[in-house]
Amino acid sequence: DTLNVGPFYGLSLGEFHSGGAIAVECSPFLVAEVDTKGRLGKVDGRFPHWVTPYEGTRYSLIYYVTSGEVTPQTTAIFAPPISSGSHGEVAPWIPPPTFAP
Repeated sequence: DTLNVGPFYGLSLGEFHSGGAIAVECSPFLVAEVDTKGRLGKVDGRFPHWVTPYEGTRYSLIYYVTSGEVTPQTTAIFAPPISSGSHGEVAPWIPPPTFAP
């Protein structure tokens, strides 16, 4: 993912349960999970990320861009996380900054 020039969109499909979210490091002390099962999730893959453990069969469709204008890195996730931390607490949601045209 080091060649990505911006965030990616991910969708997961299949017969899986008990996990399978995209976990992403929002900061050195905060890991958020983005649920992509049957829905698109937007994550900046230039931040460390992985898929949480799951049971069953899981398929991923990922749309990413590796050429063109680079989108500045601002935030690891673009919607409130479903949970974060090792105890499942919800992370404080700080929306990404907006830029004037």
